[in-house]
Amino acid sequence: MPAVSVIIPTHNRAGLLPVAVESVRLAGTDLEIIVVDDASTDNTPEVCERLAGICYLRLPRNEGLAAARNAGIRASSVEIVAFLDDDDLRLPGSIDAQLRALEASPDAAFCYGRLLAADPVHGLPTGEVIPKQCPDGDVFWDLLEQNFISPVTVVARKQTPIECDLFTSGLGGVEDWDLWLRVTERRPVVTIAEPVAIYRRANLTSGQMCSDSVSMYRQMLRAQKSALQLPRAAAAPGWKRRRARSRLLSLAYNAMVHEAETALVEGDPATARAKSHEALRLRPLRARTDLNLLRLLRAA
Repeated sequence: MPAVSVIIPTHNRAGLLPVAVESVRLAGTDLEIIVVDDASTDNTPEVCERLAGICYLRLPRNEGLAAARNAGIRASSVEIVAFLDDDDLRLPGSIDAQLRALEASPDAAFCYGRLLAADPVHGLPTGEVIPKQCPDGDVFWDLLEQNFISPVTVVARKQTPIECDLFTSGLGGVEDWDLWLRVTERRPVVTIAEPVAIYRRANLTSGQMCSDSVSMYRQMLRAQKSALQLPRAAAAPGWKRRRARSRLLSLAYNAMVHEAETALVEGDPATARAKSHEALRLRPLRARTDLNLLRLLRAA
């Protein structure tokens, strides 16, 4: 019996699948690879027929990333699951290394790691390693302030997401963070220091859900608001909940200002204007004294 089931949800990216699957084969020695086709309309079924040794599961209609991952979890034949998106890559030996770390920490819900960031066009590593810090143990409050756990780095005990009601659909790209919050409210996690995957960064034309950062941050703020109602957060002092909210708002604000500056440099005043106004909406009081944002608003 395999040691780990690796779940790869996919939709209309047949050209990327063979490389993603091959990276998984090199990442572990005893794996079940489950490709969940979220009702693709391209030649994904034909490509999967030619990929030896995979379990191919096709959904009858397009339901989104959360539903595809959940279908893969339910189809898994073993007690440990890992995740990979179809446009990302696993690094050699990474799943075996994480499995050892998880087995050495029986109380941990899952093991996660770092990513090598890659450019959105060619998928080549840029030299950036994210996140800079990988806290372990009880990470609930750290995670409530920002999401530093990428699903493509997670190797989890399957029962953990099942007990926490799996991924929730309709969260616009933050369904993984929503689940990690529900998991880490209850249980600790473990990490390994070395990068475990290559993550292709998004841009406005990459087609990734996270390429729409305005919607992404709005969904993150909604997900955080929901997580602040979890029993552990609700029982915490008010200042602690307010601090978590304030830090996420500041993170979103700074990201919008940075992206507005980048858009302006790249000759895209419409995007610069949209990002600047989103920053203004997020932090109206701070925006009034932020000379950088005021300059952007005038220039855009």
